[in-house]
Amino acid sequence: MRLPDDEDERGVGAPVVYTIIGVSVFILIVLAAVMVSDSRRTTDPARRAASTPTPTPTKEAEMYQGQSDADFEMLYRENKLRSEDLDFWDMYSGRDADIQAEPSPTPGPTPTHEPTPEEMAADGKHTKVTYRDGTEEWLEISENIPLYSYDLTNLKITAGKMEYYQDGVKNSWLGVDLSKDSGQVDFEALKGAGVDFVMLRLGSRGYETGLVSLDENFVANITAAQNAGLEVGVYFFSQAVSVEEAVEEAQFVISNLAPYRITYPVAFDMEYIVNDEARIDILDKDKKSQIAEAFLSTIEKEGYRTILYGSKNWLLGELMPDKLLKDYDVWLNDQSPVPDYPYQFKMWKYAAEQIVTGVEGKASYTISFVDYTRK
Repeated sequence: MRLPDDEDERGVGAPVVYTIIGVSVFILIVLAAVMVSDSRRTTDPARRAASTPTPTPTKEAEMYQGQSDADFEMLYRENKLRSEDLDFWDMYSGRDADIQAEPSPTPGPTPTHEPTPEEMAADGKHTKVTYRDGTEEWLEISENIPLYSYDLTNLKITAGKMEYYQDGVKNSWLGVDLSKDSGQVDFEALKGAGVDFVMLRLGSRGYETGLVSLDENFVANITAAQNAGLEVGVYFFSQAVSVEEAVEEAQFVISNLAPYRITYPVAFDMEYIVNDEARIDILDKDKKSQIAEAFLSTIEKEGYRTILYGSKNWLLGELMPDKLLKDYDVWLNDQSPVPDYPYQFKMWKYAAEQIVTGVEGKASYTISFVDYTRK
């Protein structure tokens, strides 16, 4: 038996069910359409490129836009780029390393070897001087002063008389230096014994009083020597302690030479007094050099030849030799068989306190390597 309301309920429920089904189908269709659309966007490069925003090109990009591989190769060669030029990261890492690195210590001076006396004696570059107080010093031989050029193996000595030969020919002149201490002199006998010239002491300054005086035998000696045909030079024993006194001594020599004509040099002789004090003991090297220069230059202005007398110890140890030895001839006083004086010398006093034919007292032999009569 059907109740009256059953038919009404069936009639109302069917349309609702159909509506729900229809809506669900529609939603599924929409979702499928959306999925298909997304799939096409993902797989289509043209659309993906179109959807990606285009960046604004930089100035560098504009410079190289349209360049081919050949163009880049040309740029590479023209600029001579190397791989390390493009290694930016290494550049910055090295900079950091430099900043952090500790500075290397500055190396100290390399210690120099001080040559021993034995080494300096054998190296040919040094010469030894002995000072008045007995101390010794090795001096470096200067390259600015001419060295002597004689071959001393060519020396010959006969009866105390020395001769020097060059290429088998005698090239020297024998002399004797004389003063009042030599006593009476027979100059004719000297000439006959083979003496060519004499060096006469003209005068001296007292080493205590400072007075300038003429040698007592000078006038007699120069007169007799020139009458005998001997060439003559003179020397003055100086004890000047100033340039002014040196000029005074030179003027004294010039005035006393006025009556005579001499052919050999005027010598400047300054020495310490053995076992006694003297005026010049207060002088240093520079002052003694100034005095010697003042005397010699004053004499030369009057047209005379000049020569600087002294031992090696005096010339190198008591004077400033660089200028004096270059500008003036040297009369070396050295009694050794072969002098170890390194520089040029024109005359050599090689034997002192000798017995000489014609001389009452003692005299000294000198050899000259220059014929001053021809200068």
